[in-house]
Amino acid sequence: MDIYQEITNRIIAEMEQGQIPWQKPWMAAGSAISHTTGKPYSLLNQMLLGRAGEWLTFKQCQAEGGYIRKGEKSRMVVFWKWLEQEDEETGETKQVPFLRY
Repeated sequence: MDIYQEITNRIIAEMEQGQIPWQKPWMAAGSAISHTTGKPYSLLNQMLLGRAGEWLTFKQCQAEGGYIRKGEKSRMVVFWKWLEQEDEETGETKQVPFLRY
């Protein structure tokens, strides 16, 4: 899956419905927050999640003794993972951002 194309497709789909995704009334404090950390998600992830509330992963739910009801659907969020890569010319190790979902 091409994550960049997926996000572009979602933005275009909302625009075709007459909505401008970046003008949604996100709260500055964050209406979609991480259950584990209590921190608000980025504006992009709030757009991808589509509604307010606390969010957690399947594994986080299981770790707290919860369960997922049959038929529930997951939502995609994006995050950056930093990879260490050696520069071929200088031999220096540098960190390179890698987009994950």
